[in-house]
Amino acid sequence: MTDEKDDPLARRRFDGVLDPTELAEARAAGAALAYCPLQQGWVHQGEEEDDPAPPLSWQMGQAQLYKRIAGTPVYAKPETLALRVWVEDDLPAYKALMGDPDLWTWMLEDRPARLDDETARALIALSTEGTHHKVRVATLGGRPVGQVRLEYGPTPDRGELSYWIGAGQRGKGLGRQMVQRFLDRLAARKPHITRITARVHPENLASQRLLQACGFRACDRAALALKPRGRDRGDWLGFVFSR
Repeated sequence: MTDEKDDPLARRRFDGVLDPTELAEARAAGAALAYCPLQQGWVHQGEEEDDPAPPLSWQMGQAQLYKRIAGTPVYAKPETLALRVWVEDDLPAYKALMGDPDLWTWMLEDRPARLDDETARALIALSTEGTHHKVRVATLGGRPVGQVRLEYGPTPDRGELSYWIGAGQRGKGLGRQMVQRFLDRLAARKPHITRITARVHPENLASQRLLQACGFRACDRAALALKPRGRDRGDWLGFVFSR
């Protein structure tokens, strides 16, 4: 009696490919054959083996890869920070951000005595309708996270920058992205503004580093003509950006 393993006509598809002699015998006998791309050779295609796909576990990890698939690995893209104007739908987010007491630690203005819907709506309207400044909200995934503002100066070529970032987004580099993107937009859309000043509380080291990273340099207040205003009694540091 012939052993099934030694009989090429009795071998199943995944018992291995046929060698040249076995292949010739199988063809001479009229056996149904098929080329298996996984095993890279001719095998028997039995009647019960009508599924051309092999078991997923077949010789897993044993096949050698002769080439790599070209291309760049795909990584999850971080959410992109964008700038736009405040809108009515931002009212809840605006109130939540501005209602944080810590936000006002380094702000030039005093914290409002109250921040109800009416007050918040009026502040949003002022930011979008005022002609003395340009205000943009920074969003991350569509959610407001901060604000950047340029108050136009006494001459068309000057302006003063101010900004803030919400408590939950600080320390992530978003403030620098926001200010840099805002400056880039100004350069493209208002190239006549060539000198931008900023004032920073002397203890706000993070803001000082941010401005310097965006191209600002520390400068004497008198040279900048920065007069005391708001919570700045003349002791805040002066910075200037020129182009």
